[in-house]
Amino acid sequence: MSAKPNLSREFLQACQAGDLLRIKALTVEFSVNNWTVHRQVVSDDTPLHLAAREGHLHVVKHLCEGWSRPSYRVDVTNNDMKRPLHDAAQFSRSDILKYLIQQGAYVDSLKRGDWTPLMLACTKKNTKARECVDALLKANANPFIRNKDGWTPLSLACRTGDVEVIKLLLDRFPESIDTRSNNGRSVLHIAAFHDCESTISILVAKNVNLLNCRDSSGSTPLHESVKSGSSNAMKLLLKLGADVTSVDVIGQTILHVAALVGNIEAIDYILRNNLIPVNVEAHFNMTPLTVARRSKQEDVVNLLLKFGANR
Repeated sequence: MSAKPNLSREFLQACQAGDLLRIKALTVEFSVNNWTVHRQVVSDDTPLHLAAREGHLHVVKHLCEGWSRPSYRVDVTNNDMKRPLHDAAQFSRSDILKYLIQQGAYVDSLKRGDWTPLMLACTKKNTKARECVDALLKANANPFIRNKDGWTPLSLACRTGDVEVIKLLLDRFPESIDTRSNNGRSVLHIAAFHDCESTISILVAKNVNLLNCRDSSGSTPLHESVKSGSSNAMKLLLKLGADVTSVDVIGQTILHVAALVGNIEAIDYILRNNLIPVNVEAHFNMTPLTVARRSKQEDVVNLLLKFGANR
């Protein structure tokens, strides 16, 4: 049988579309005995990557079981060292993820950037994603592996703000709350930056010492909260007991940071409640007004002047 010029493309398209009849027809017509050789040109994705990503369990099963000899590899990788299990986790394909685990997929495999399937599952916020997290943990996935930035699955879950996943991780691995990223950010820093109020409440209830912890730049979760553009996380942290007078390594208060990023809502709340003096100075005599002018935050400049900032 002569080779078909576009066999790989057609085989991949059929797997991506979930067209099992076409897959079987191509297999018979062109004597396909090893589907791993058919790959996308740029990504090097295989048929199993595509079927897992698109949620075609019947195709995944066929690729894993439909060959007379074990020519497939459940842990086949692409150019980014990504495996089908990564795709199933990233796209919340819980049925496929469970099946691949049953087929012997390595649950702690690392793709580029040192991301595990568990990390990818924790970036999503839906019922199927939670099922993926639960299945991976039941398969003994390691929740303490850190990616290249030092983020753990809990770090990523705190960014996403899925309370059920966070509870799941903390209930099984309570010590994971103490992990830090490469730049010293705690899980509370992350939750505060992303304005995840429910997550903040859970984390502080588990470990109140996180409230005023500092990252490598001296910023506390309170500093991070004003970067979100809202004042909700900031207000909650203050209510829980965060130190409003805390400063980072260059002496900046949360008022300086709010002025830098243009968080009008937070600035108005801070000044109306006399939490920080409007002319408070950081290092090098930097006031919030100086910071606002340098960062060209004209609305902030006007607001600070309204509250009596020195010109």
